[in-house]
Amino acid sequence: MIVKALLRKLIGSSSTEKIEVASSSPIQDTPVQPVQPVFNFKGYDIPIDLMAMTGGGPDTFVEISDSHQANLKKWIDIQPHHNVLEIGCGIGRDAIPLSEYLTTGSYAGVDIIGRSIDWCRNNIGARHRNFQFIHYNVEDQLHNSAGDTKTADIVLPLADKSIDRIFLFSVFTHLYQADVEHYLREFRRVLKDDGLVYATTFIYDDAILESARRTNLTIFDLRFEHEISPGCRINNFDVPLGAVAFTDEVWGQMLASSGMALTNRLYGAWSGLHSNPAEGQDVMILGKAS
Repeated sequence: MIVKALLRKLIGSSSTEKIEVASSSPIQDTPVQPVQPVFNFKGYDIPIDLMAMTGGGPDTFVEISDSHQANLKKWIDIQPHHNVLEIGCGIGRDAIPLSEYLTTGSYAGVDIIGRSIDWCRNNIGARHRNFQFIHYNVEDQLHNSAGDTKTADIVLPLADKSIDRIFLFSVFTHLYQADVEHYLREFRRVLKDDGLVYATTFIYDDAILESARRTNLTIFDLRFEHEISPGCRINNFDVPLGAVAFTDEVWGQMLASSGMALTNRLYGAWSGLHSNPAEGQDVMILGKAS
């Protein structure tokens, strides 16, 4: 049951949560633009089209949010006074519950989808002044093909050593090594000396690949058959950034080059190899190297 729940993060699930769809009156003097369907989550009406861009629609939104919050508190001990950074904040699946928890701390959310950031600013940020949302118009084949900048150009608008905790779900799974290293260097700059990072990823070796191909637990057919550089594999040549995996050796290179260090590693359910997985994907918990 645990594995099934974790895999719902990758493959979806059923839910009885109510979806609210506004409708127009059948008698109108002038044409009325259709109202976008919304999903109510903790008092926020979230546009479903934006929700679907976060990797999980209404069927899995609540379950994934609850799982994220439990793991963040368990593994990196987020406290109400912490200053927190999220990369890939989407439509606020994690920001909304954190807005009830970070009573004296702060939150900064970063995303490349402009409409999602606008919604978060106008809704979450309007209610919680200690929450800010930052848009980078990064070109991305999955979510922002019209972007006009690169990940390597991002400089987080945060002071050195100002952040207690950083987390990112399913971001490094869509980046190549150079872009992961860029983020890690920025993390080292903004993290306090005792700060921690919770980052999901795909990690592979021969045994993991064999298990993933044999069990095929996700709808994405995660086989990682295409090696594009030593220690880096992609799942699909047509959409190369759809899923990217690294070996432990490459992760070691990325950490060494950025001044970060591994403090804990959690295995994911995606490959079907590991017992008692903590997440759908693998997790690297990082701190600053001494």
